[in-house]
Amino acid sequence: MITINPWGLPLLNTALLLSSCISLLYAQRAIRAGLRSETIIGLAVTIGYGLFFMNFQYYEYTHAPFNINDSVYGSIFYMLTGLHGLHVMFGIGFLTVALIRHIRYHLMVENHLNLDFAAWYWHFVDAVWILLFIALYWWGS
Repeated sequence: MITINPWGLPLLNTALLLSSCISLLYAQRAIRAGLRSETIIGLAVTIGYGLFFMNFQYYEYTHAPFNINDSVYGSIFYMLTGLHGLHVMFGIGFLTVALIRHIRYHLMVENHLNLDFAAWYWHFVDAVWILLFIALYWWGS
């Protein structure tokens, strides 16, 4: 069975998502401290990390040495990573809405629940990726 080397692009994607956690925590702390521009920067960087992740995931899909109907591994790989990618897209959307709302002064120190909910969702998606990395890439290879 041919698999993807976990220490190449999958590890880079893991680093991107873990870095996005840091930039999102930065944005959350910044909004609580009333630091408007830092919140915008933190959210924009987090969204950028998510977009890079999706870009690399697309590259991995188009260059994988197997496809969805080659084996059980291929089917499970594409199903789980595809579902995760869908959730990443939703997370990018939620974070983008939070960014736009913050730019339009809808989110403030006293009222930033939209950002908190988007952050909780994003952190959950990150945690699921760690499990996928271990199960599909590391253990699966």
